[in-house]
Amino acid sequence: MQELYGRLSSLQNLFLAYKKARKGKIKKRYVKRFEKNLTKNLTKLKKELLFQTYKQCPLKTFIIRDPKTRKISKSAFRDRIIHHALINTIGPIFEKSFIYDSHANQIRKGTHKAIERFDQFKRKVSRNNTRNCFVLKADIKHYFQEVNHEILLKIIKRKIKDEKVIWLIEKILKNCTNPEIQREKERDASKVIHYLNNDYLGKKGMPLGNLTSQFFANIYLNKLDYFVKHKLKAKYYIRYVDDFVILHHSREQLEKWKFVIDGFLKENLDLELHPNKSKIHNLKKGVNFLGFRIFYYYKLLKKSNIKNFERKFNRLKIIFNHNLITREMAIESFDGWLTHASNANTFKFRKHIIMNFNKIFPITKITKTRNCKKHNNFIKKIKESELQFSSQKTLFLFNRGFSIREVAEKNIIKESTVWSHLANLIEYNHLSVFEVLPRNKVHNVLYSIYSKNDTLKSIKQRLNDDSITYNEINCVLASVKRKISDNKPL
Repeated sequence: MQELYGRLSSLQNLFLAYKKARKGKIKKRYVKRFEKNLTKNLTKLKKELLFQTYKQCPLKTFIIRDPKTRKISKSAFRDRIIHHALINTIGPIFEKSFIYDSHANQIRKGTHKAIERFDQFKRKVSRNNTRNCFVLKADIKHYFQEVNHEILLKIIKRKIKDEKVIWLIEKILKNCTNPEIQREKERDASKVIHYLNNDYLGKKGMPLGNLTSQFFANIYLNKLDYFVKHKLKAKYYIRYVDDFVILHHSREQLEKWKFVIDGFLKENLDLELHPNKSKIHNLKKGVNFLGFRIFYYYKLLKKSNIKNFERKFNRLKIIFNHNLITREMAIESFDGWLTHASNANTFKFRKHIIMNFNKIFPITKITKTRNCKKHNNFIKKIKESELQFSSQKTLFLFNRGFSIREVAEKNIIKESTVWSHLANLIEYNHLSVFEVLPRNKVHNVLYSIYSKNDTLKSIKQRLNDDSITYNEINCVLASVKRKISDNKPL
C-alpha cells in the first residue's frame, strides 16, 4: 500500500490537484503568484510530502450570514492543492462504499438530485398522493464541531493501510483552531494547559469550508447510512451532509426510528440529533429541505432564499450601473439562480424577475439598422421583457460566432430549441433573418409564403425542396410577421 502515497505525491497528481484548486479562481492574486513559479512550487510541495516535512499555513476564518450565520475557515492555496491531491487518491476507494442516496459532494449528485429523489419517494410512500406521508426531517447538532478525530481515523484506517497517507490526514485534521481554546487563550493561559493536558486539542472538529472536511463528513456518516438502510430497513432515506430525511406512511414508526438513530449516533459516532431541528412533519403542511419547502403537489422556494436573491440582485444592479460588469456577465450570474429556482413551482415569479432584469439590464445594441426612426418606434411598441431570458442567452452566443450545434451544447438544450429561439429573436427584431440563413434560401422560402397565417407544412409542400428544413422556414416566416407588424412591403 506504500505506492498509494507515491501516487498522492507524484507531480502528475499535484498538477491535476492544482488545476482543480484554481478552477473559478484564475484571476485571484494568490493563484497568479503561485503560477509565476508553478513547476518550482509543485516540486517543493512534492519534496515536502516525500520527506514528510509538509506544514500547513494557519487557517483564515470569516463569518458569513447566507442564510444563517456560519464560521468559514479558508486554507492557503498551496494547502488546497494538497487537499485535492489527497481526495484524488483516496476518494475512489471510499466513494464505492457510499450509498446511492448520499448526495453531498459527489459527481452527478447535489441538492437538485436530492430533491428529485425526494419527489420519487413521496409518490411511492403516499401511493400517488392517496394516503398520508410523514417525513422525519433530522439535523445533527453542531456536526462539524463535534466530529471525533479518533473515530474518524479508525474508519479511515479500515481501508487505508499506508501510514504516510494516515500521517497526512492527521496533519490536515489537526489544522483546526478550536474556538473554545482560542477564547481561553485570551482569558487565561492556565486554562489552555488544562485543555492540552486533557487531550482536548485536536480531538474534535473539522473546519467548515475545507474540501477535506466535506469529504470526511461523508466518510464519518457512512456508518449511519448503513445502519438506517440495512439495520432499520428504511427504504426512503436521503442524506445531504448532516441533514437527512426518512419518509414513511406511519408517524409512530418514524418516532421509533428517531429514538433509535439518536442512540446509535451517541453510542457509535459521539454525536446527537438536534432537539429543535429534528422533527416529524406531515407532508400536507410542507417540509423544509435543502432550500425548498416541499408539499404533495408542488415545491416552493424558502422565503429566506428569495430575500437573499433580492439582496444579490440589488448588488448586481449597483455594480452594473457603475459599469463594473457587462450585461453578459450579469446574465451569467443571474442564470445560476434562475436554474435553481426552476426546480420549484416558480413560473410567475421567474417571469416577473426576468421582466425586471430586462428593464434594469437593457440590450444596448439590438440590430444593425439603417432607418433609426422606424427602429426606435418599433422598440417603443415591443417591450423587451416579452423576449424570454433563454432566447437572450442564445442571441449572446450566436453573436459571438457560435454555431447552432455549439449553442445547443453550451446551453444543454436541443438544436430545435435554439432554432425556435432564433425565430423568436427575428420576429422581435433582435436579429436579421439574413444573419441566420443565406440569401438564396430566404428568397426561395419567401416566394412560397402567401400570408403570415400559412402553416409550415403548406409552405414546405409549395417549396418542394428537401434541402430547406422546417426550422429554416420558421425563421423566414418570423421575418415576414415582423415586416407585416412594421407595415413594410414583403
